[in-house]
Amino acid sequence: MRAIGIAVRIIVVLLLWDCEASTVDKASISETSLNVTETTSFCGGFVTHSFGNITSPKYPSNYDDMLNCKWHFLVQSSHRILFQFYKLFSTEHGYDRVSIYDGISNSARLIVELSGNDSLSQIFTTTSNTATVRFTTDNSLNFPGFALYYSTDPIPACGGVLYTDGTIETPDFPAHYPSSAKCRWVITAESDKRIEITFESFQTEPGRDFLTIMDPLTDLPLLIHSGFSLPDTLISPSNQLILIFQSDHVINQPGFELSYKII
Repeated sequence: MRAIGIAVRIIVVLLLWDCEASTVDKASISETSLNVTETTSFCGGFVTHSFGNITSPKYPSNYDDMLNCKWHFLVQSSHRILFQFYKLFSTEHGYDRVSIYDGISNSARLIVELSGNDSLSQIFTTTSNTATVRFTTDNSLNFPGFALYYSTDPIPACGGVLYTDGTIETPDFPAHYPSSAKCRWVITAESDKRIEITFESFQTEPGRDFLTIMDPLTDLPLLIHSGFSLPDTLISPSNQLILIFQSDHVINQPGFELSYKII
Protein backbone atom coordinates (compact mmCIF):
# COMPACT_ATOMS: atom_id res chain seq x y z
CA MET A 1 0.00 0.00 0.00
CA ARG A 2 1.40 3.38 -0.93
CA ALA A 3 0.09 6.80 0.15
CA ILE A 4 -0.21 9.29 -2.66
CA GLY A 5 -0.09 12.95 -1.73
CA ILE A 6 -3.29 14.64 -2.73
CA ALA A 7 -4.20 18.22 -1.81
CA VAL A 8 -7.84 17.60 -1.07
CA ARG A 9 -9.88 18.20 2.01
CA ILE A 10 -10.29 14.49 2.47
CA ILE A 11 -7.77 11.59 2.42
CA VAL A 12 -7.84 9.09 -0.42
CA VAL A 13 -5.80 5.88 -0.10
CA LEU A 14 -5.23 3.62 -3.06
CA LEU A 15 -4.69 -0.11 -2.76
CA LEU A 16 -2.65 -1.34 -5.67
CA TRP A 17 -2.33 -4.96 -6.90
CA ASP A 18 -1.50 -6.46 -10.27
CA CYS A 19 -1.66 -3.01 -11.82
CA GLU A 20 -5.26 -2.68 -10.60
CA ALA A 21 -6.41 0.03 -8.20
CA SER A 22 -9.21 0.08 -5.68
CA THR A 23 -9.89 3.50 -4.22
CA VAL A 24 -10.90 3.63 -0.56
CA ASP A 25 -11.54 5.90 2.39
CA LYS A 26 -13.25 9.26 2.30
CA ALA A 27 -13.88 11.49 -0.67
CA SER A 28 -16.41 14.12 -1.53
CA ILE A 29 -18.21 14.80 -4.74
CA SER A 30 -18.96 18.37 -3.71
CA GLU A 31 -17.28 21.23 -5.54
CA THR A 32 -15.57 22.46 -2.37
CA SER A 33 -13.60 19.22 -2.10
CA LEU A 34 -12.38 19.05 -5.69
CA ASN A 35 -8.82 20.37 -5.46
CA VAL A 36 -6.54 17.63 -6.76
CA THR A 37 -2.90 18.48 -7.58
CA GLU A 38 -1.27 15.03 -7.65
CA THR A 39 -2.41 11.44 -7.87
CA THR A 40 -1.54 7.93 -9.04
CA SER A 41 0.00 7.19 -12.44
CA PHE A 42 -1.55 3.73 -12.78
CA CYS A 43 -3.95 2.94 -15.59
CA GLY A 44 -7.16 1.04 -14.90
CA GLY A 45 -8.26 -1.16 -12.04
CA PHE A 46 -11.06 -2.78 -10.12
CA VAL A 47 -12.95 -0.47 -7.72
CA THR A 48 -15.12 -1.85 -4.93
CA HIS A 49 -15.31 0.93 -2.36
CA SER A 50 -18.01 3.55 -1.92
CA PHE A 51 -16.05 6.82 -2.18
CA GLY A 52 -12.94 7.94 -3.97
CA ASN A 53 -11.44 9.18 -7.19
CA ILE A 54 -9.67 7.91 -10.27
CA THR A 55 -7.49 9.92 -12.65
CA SER A 56 -5.70 9.71 -15.93
CA PRO A 57 -2.09 8.50 -15.54
CA LYS A 58 0.32 11.23 -14.30
CA TYR A 59 -2.51 13.70 -13.63
CA PRO A 60 -2.21 16.70 -13.50
CA SER A 61 0.89 16.24 -15.71
CA ASN A 62 0.30 15.16 -19.29
CA TYR A 63 -0.74 11.57 -19.93
CA ASP A 64 1.03 9.24 -22.39
CA ASP A 65 0.26 8.15 -25.95
CA MET A 66 -1.76 5.04 -26.85
CA LEU A 67 -3.45 4.46 -23.50
CA ASN A 68 -6.40 2.14 -23.05
CA CYS A 69 -7.28 2.41 -19.35
CA LYS A 70 -10.37 0.69 -18.02
CA TRP A 71 -11.77 0.83 -14.49
CA HIS A 72 -14.54 -1.57 -13.42
CA PHE A 73 -16.76 -0.54 -10.51
CA LEU A 74 -18.66 -3.01 -8.35
CA VAL A 75 -20.22 -1.55 -5.20
CA GLN A 76 -22.76 -2.67 -2.63
CA SER A 77 -25.91 -4.20 -4.11
CA SER A 78 -29.03 -1.98 -4.17
CA HIS A 79 -26.73 1.04 -4.54
CA ARG A 80 -25.95 3.18 -7.55
CA ILE A 81 -22.76 5.06 -8.47
CA LEU A 82 -22.50 8.83 -8.89
CA PHE A 83 -19.65 10.37 -10.92
CA GLN A 84 -18.47 13.96 -11.20
CA PHE A 85 -15.40 15.33 -12.98
CA TYR A 86 -13.04 17.80 -11.38
CA LYS A 87 -13.04 21.13 -13.23
CA LEU A 88 -9.51 20.61 -14.61
CA PHE A 89 -10.45 18.41 -17.57
CA SER A 90 -8.23 18.57 -20.63
CA THR A 91 -7.80 15.98 -23.40
CA GLU A 92 -7.05 16.16 -27.12
CA HIS A 93 -10.41 17.12 -28.57
CA GLY A 94 -12.00 14.41 -30.69
CA TYR A 95 -9.17 11.90 -30.17
CA ASP A 96 -8.57 11.27 -26.45
CA ARG A 97 -11.81 10.27 -24.73
CA VAL A 98 -13.25 9.44 -21.32
CA SER A 99 -16.33 7.20 -21.44
CA ILE A 100 -18.63 6.13 -18.59
CA TYR A 101 -20.76 3.01 -19.07
CA ASP A 102 -23.78 1.88 -17.08
CA GLY A 103 -22.45 -1.58 -16.21
CA ILE A 104 -19.42 -3.82 -16.74
CA SER A 105 -20.58 -5.99 -19.65
CA ASN A 106 -19.51 -5.38 -23.24
CA SER A 107 -23.08 -4.32 -24.06
CA ALA A 108 -23.35 -1.79 -21.21
CA ARG A 109 -25.11 1.45 -22.15
CA LEU A 110 -22.93 4.51 -22.68
CA ILE A 111 -23.83 7.20 -20.15
CA VAL A 112 -21.49 9.91 -21.43
CA GLU A 113 -18.35 10.32 -23.53
CA LEU A 114 -16.22 13.45 -23.11
CA SER A 115 -13.29 14.90 -25.01
CA GLY A 116 -11.59 18.29 -25.11
CA ASN A 117 -11.96 20.84 -22.32
CA ASP A 118 -15.59 20.51 -21.24
CA SER A 119 -16.12 18.01 -18.43
CA LEU A 120 -19.64 19.27 -17.65
CA SER A 121 -20.48 20.12 -14.05
CA GLN A 122 -23.31 17.67 -13.65
CA ILE A 123 -23.34 14.37 -11.81
CA PHE A 124 -23.62 11.21 -13.90
CA THR A 125 -25.54 8.37 -12.28
CA THR A 126 -25.72 4.65 -12.97
CA THR A 127 -28.91 2.62 -12.73
CA SER A 128 -27.28 -0.25 -10.80
CA ASN A 129 -24.22 -1.05 -8.66
CA THR A 130 -21.79 -1.54 -11.56
CA ALA A 131 -20.02 0.78 -13.99
CA THR A 132 -17.07 1.01 -16.35
CA VAL A 133 -14.88 4.05 -17.01
CA ARG A 134 -12.60 3.91 -20.04
CA PHE A 135 -9.87 6.36 -21.07
CA THR A 136 -8.26 6.07 -24.52
CA THR A 137 -5.61 8.20 -26.21
CA ASP A 138 -4.00 8.30 -29.65
CA ASN A 139 -0.33 8.72 -30.60
CA SER A 140 -0.11 12.49 -30.93
CA LEU A 141 -0.95 15.38 -28.58
CA ASN A 142 -1.06 14.90 -24.80
CA PHE A 143 -2.83 16.91 -22.09
CA PRO A 144 -3.34 16.75 -18.29
CA GLY A 145 -6.40 14.49 -18.60
CA PHE A 146 -8.99 14.17 -15.85
CA ALA A 147 -9.85 13.49 -12.22
CA LEU A 148 -13.16 11.72 -11.68
CA TYR A 149 -14.81 11.56 -8.27
CA TYR A 150 -17.29 8.85 -7.38
CA SER A 151 -19.62 8.06 -4.52
CA THR A 152 -22.58 5.73 -3.97
CA ASP A 153 -26.05 5.98 -2.50
CA PRO A 154 -29.09 3.70 -2.31
CA ILE A 155 -31.10 3.31 -5.49
CA PRO A 156 -34.17 5.47 -4.78
CA ALA A 157 -37.63 4.02 -4.64
CA CYS A 158 -39.55 5.28 -7.63
CA GLY A 159 -43.28 4.88 -8.08
CA GLY A 160 -45.96 3.09 -6.11
CA VAL A 161 -49.67 2.53 -5.53
CA LEU A 162 -51.39 5.38 -3.66
CA TYR A 163 -54.83 5.64 -2.05
CA THR A 164 -54.85 8.71 0.19
CA ASP A 165 -53.99 12.39 -0.23
CA GLY A 166 -50.29 13.08 -0.51
CA THR A 167 -47.36 14.31 -2.62
CA ILE A 168 -45.33 12.83 -5.45
CA GLU A 169 -41.77 13.85 -6.34
CA THR A 170 -39.07 12.69 -8.68
CA PRO A 171 -36.23 10.69 -7.06
CA ASP A 172 -33.87 12.88 -4.98
CA PHE A 173 -36.05 16.01 -5.38
CA PRO A 174 -35.07 18.88 -5.07
CA ALA A 175 -31.65 17.54 -6.12
CA HIS A 176 -31.33 16.28 -9.69
CA TYR A 177 -33.11 13.05 -10.57
CA PRO A 178 -31.00 10.14 -11.89
CA SER A 179 -30.38 9.25 -15.51
CA SER A 180 -32.57 6.62 -17.18
CA ALA A 181 -35.25 6.85 -14.48
CA LYS A 182 -38.60 5.22 -15.10
CA CYS A 183 -41.20 5.81 -12.37
CA ARG A 184 -44.84 4.74 -12.33
CA TRP A 185 -47.41 5.83 -9.77
CA VAL A 186 -51.03 4.66 -9.65
CA ILE A 187 -53.49 6.80 -7.65
CA THR A 188 -56.84 5.17 -6.87
CA ALA A 189 -59.84 6.75 -5.16
CA GLU A 190 -63.27 5.40 -4.29
CA SER A 191 -65.45 4.77 -7.33
CA ASP A 192 -67.53 7.95 -6.89
CA LYS A 193 -64.51 10.21 -6.28
CA ARG A 194 -62.08 12.11 -8.47
CA ILE A 195 -58.39 13.07 -8.09
CA GLU A 196 -57.06 16.61 -8.22
CA ILE A 197 -53.40 17.19 -9.17
CA THR A 198 -51.67 20.46 -8.28
CA PHE A 199 -48.07 21.11 -9.32
CA GLU A 200 -45.74 22.84 -6.87
CA SER A 201 -42.56 22.73 -8.98
CA PHE A 202 -41.57 21.43 -12.41
CA GLN A 203 -38.04 21.39 -13.93
CA THR A 204 -37.05 18.65 -16.39
CA GLU A 205 -34.78 18.51 -19.43
CA PRO A 206 -36.97 20.05 -22.16
CA GLY A 207 -38.04 17.64 -24.86
CA ARG A 208 -36.19 14.73 -23.23
CA ASP A 209 -37.50 13.98 -19.74
CA PHE A 210 -41.29 13.70 -19.53
CA LEU A 211 -44.11 13.30 -17.06
CA THR A 212 -47.16 11.60 -18.58
CA ILE A 213 -50.50 11.39 -16.76
CA MET A 214 -52.87 8.76 -18.11
CA ASP A 215 -56.56 7.96 -17.71
CA PRO A 216 -56.54 4.15 -17.37
CA LEU A 217 -60.16 3.83 -18.53
CA THR A 218 -59.41 5.27 -21.97
CA ASP A 219 -55.64 4.64 -21.98
CA LEU A 220 -55.24 8.19 -23.29
CA PRO A 221 -52.84 10.81 -21.93
CA LEU A 222 -54.33 13.72 -20.00
CA LEU A 223 -50.92 15.44 -19.79
CA ILE A 224 -47.52 15.01 -21.42
CA HIS A 225 -45.17 17.63 -20.02
CA SER A 226 -41.48 18.53 -20.16
CA GLY A 227 -39.40 21.62 -19.47
CA PHE A 228 -39.68 24.38 -16.89
CA SER A 229 -43.27 25.66 -17.02
CA LEU A 230 -45.73 24.72 -14.31
CA PRO A 231 -48.68 22.66 -15.62
CA ASP A 232 -52.22 23.69 -14.75
CA THR A 233 -54.22 21.92 -12.08
CA LEU A 234 -55.65 18.66 -13.39
CA ILE A 235 -58.78 16.75 -12.30
CA SER A 236 -59.16 13.12 -13.29
CA PRO A 237 -62.20 12.06 -15.37
CA SER A 238 -62.47 8.87 -13.28
CA ASN A 239 -61.35 7.56 -9.91
CA GLN A 240 -57.87 6.55 -11.05
CA LEU A 241 -54.75 8.12 -12.56
CA ILE A 242 -51.45 6.69 -13.77
CA LEU A 243 -48.36 8.93 -13.67
CA ILE A 244 -45.22 7.95 -15.55
CA PHE A 245 -41.93 9.81 -15.38
CA GLN A 246 -39.04 8.94 -17.70
CA SER A 247 -35.60 10.52 -18.03
CA ASP A 248 -32.87 9.93 -20.60
CA HIS A 249 -29.14 9.48 -19.94
CA VAL A 250 -27.92 13.01 -20.63
CA ILE A 251 -28.91 16.14 -18.69
CA ASN A 252 -30.72 15.86 -15.34
CA GLN A 253 -32.77 18.52 -13.58
CA PRO A 254 -34.47 18.85 -10.15
CA GLY A 255 -37.65 17.27 -11.51
CA PHE A 256 -41.10 17.92 -10.11
CA GLU A 257 -43.18 18.00 -6.96
CA LEU A 258 -46.95 17.74 -7.02
CA SER A 259 -49.72 17.27 -4.51
CA TYR A 260 -52.84 15.19 -5.07
CA LYS A 261 -56.07 14.91 -3.18
CA ILE A 262 -59.25 12.92 -3.44
CA ILE A 263 -62.30 15.10 -4.17
